[in-house]
Amino acid sequence: MLNDSELLFLNTQGFIPGPSESEEVFVKRVASVKEAFVEGEWIPRAHWDWVRIHLKEIFDFEPHCLPAFYSNKGLAPWQGAASWIEEGRLASVQLREGLRKGSYFGYSRGEILAHEAVHAARSAFEEPASEELFAYLASDKWWRRAFGPIVRRPWEVWAFLLCAAAGALFPWANLAGALWVGAGFWRLMWQHQKMRRAGNHLMAAAGGRKQARAILLRLTDAEIGLFSRGENLYDYAGRQQCLRWRLIRLAYLNNQ
Repeated sequence: MLNDSELLFLNTQGFIPGPSESEEVFVKRVASVKEAFVEGEWIPRAHWDWVRIHLKEIFDFEPHCLPAFYSNKGLAPWQGAASWIEEGRLASVQLREGLRKGSYFGYSRGEILAHEAVHAARSAFEEPASEELFAYLASDKWWRRAFGPIVRRPWEVWAFLLCAAAGALFPWANLAGALWVGAGFWRLMWQHQKMRRAGNHLMAAAGGRKQARAILLRLTDAEIGLFSRGENLYDYAGRQQCLRWRLIRLAYLNNQ
């Protein structure tokens, strides 16, 4: 259904096949997103200009047809945006109204759009360990790249807030909150270390930092773990028959 040039073109637009996604399902997903983009009224295209350049440099894709709109409805107080994904398909990217002016509580619109575009690119993945790590790598602030991914799921914030509120009445709740944060930092540092080891291994095998980062974005949590332990990239790639690894071989391994 897809020839090599078509698959490579979709990759540059941020359409990445999921780990268990067939070619037929992938084509339908892409068509669904593009159809929604053509039919809807979304944020001005100029709001994506910096995002496209930035993400092309970091992860080798440029989002050109992501449905995105401004609305505060359904967003938690600390959320500047959210990607709505239904059955492995991106429905839309929602941004807080305050971002119309370009920033919200110290976050630029471009940075938040880049963050959500990474989630959109990986919409067919179910890989919670690395998802926020990739999204925060699109940040232009080093401390957000380092510490932003400490929260993987929204309920983790609510658990901490509950402990903080209960601490006014029950001293043990303060300890529980501190342990919760400590566990989050330990998990974050471990994931950073694993990602760094995998990146170094891929960089040596694939021929450069940009190649390694692009490949990493297209991997599962289990594969990141394998490459962090020294799995041979070319041997592993040669054994894979799925559409995702066909793309990785075409885009990043053919010249090696």
